[in-house]
Amino acid sequence: MWHNLWPTRLSLLPALAALAGLAACSTPYRPPAVVHGSATFPGIASSVAEAGTRPVDVLLVHGMCTHDTAWAERQIDRITGIVEAHAPTLASTAAAPRVEVVERTRRLAGGTVRFHALVWSPLTAGLKHQLDVDMTGTPTDCTAAGACKPKRASLNGYVKDNLLNDCLSDAVIYQGESHVAIRDAMVRTIAQVLEQDPDSEAPLVVVAESLGSKMLFDALSAMLESWQPQTRALGQQAARRLGLLFMAGNQLPILGLAEQSAAAQRAIATQDALQRFLDLRRRQPNRRADTLQRLAVVAFTDPNDLLSYRLLAARYTAPDVAVADVLVSNDSTWLGLIENPVTAHLDYLANPDVGTMIACGYPSVAFCR
Repeated sequence: MWHNLWPTRLSLLPALAALAGLAACSTPYRPPAVVHGSATFPGIASSVAEAGTRPVDVLLVHGMCTHDTAWAERQIDRITGIVEAHAPTLASTAAAPRVEVVERTRRLAGGTVRFHALVWSPLTAGLKHQLDVDMTGTPTDCTAAGACKPKRASLNGYVKDNLLNDCLSDAVIYQGESHVAIRDAMVRTIAQVLEQDPDSEAPLVVVAESLGSKMLFDALSAMLESWQPQTRALGQQAARRLGLLFMAGNQLPILGLAEQSAAAQRAIATQDALQRFLDLRRRQPNRRADTLQRLAVVAFTDPNDLLSYRLLAARYTAPDVAVADVLVSNDSTWLGLIENPVTAHLDYLANPDVGTMIACGYPSVAFCR
């Protein structure tokens, strides 16, 4: 991926390290630090064990920046490999942009796991191309005729191209005019996945990155409020089955600002997307309070991730919800000054510590190794 170009495109950080004359890099949150007061949580291996012969469904939802089906294959392989390493072993072309679904069924931890990776990048690709003119390239003479490519510092160009033009643009598009269309496309795709086994009551696990978390909560809430009986029933099934939710690079606090009014005399935070879904989940007519699946919500945050925020357990913890905030380091911090801002936000699922916790929970279950 393009963020792997960091070492070749930027010589500043290695040069600083060389000048220091020692390996002055650190990963302060390897191993991860589970924030005091966080709840314990299971992993995929535990969900498989509890399901017995019933398949466990795992939804993967990517976050900001352009992704493709290769991302889906890579994340499925990563999670599969980690679960296998720790637990015992007992797409067509559409006429219009759509959410692509990459599906794989694997034998893991002595059971069956069905992966469904939702790739929604095609929905925003067309609009994002408008920013191509700003992408950093070989500098040209902007006073002459032809393309203008201003001289841009290497670090600034790297962050501008990747974190802003390719990533933050996704959040702007989703929170703007295209919000309803993208949300409805997610609703249709999630319904399509659930319709494959509409009577299943096996555990549902979600692993969502950055913007993908909000997109998922918005879609599930829309399903629970849908006027279409089948869509609403599938939303209720998902709400009942959902027992384990992993969020990487949580962006709810900053994205929620777009849904509040600055005209209010006193700033009062309204429900964010997760709170709204949890509230709707509790108010469904076809469940009893004592049978509602207890949901474990786990948020992984690299403190050097510029686009991520801690979840803050106090906002969500309830009898039916347990929250854990986990601090991790996705890359090295150089000289105590900087961590690669792109890998800090994009490499949560590439972080072996994150993968182990997703697979085995905290504390790690006895049969994970």
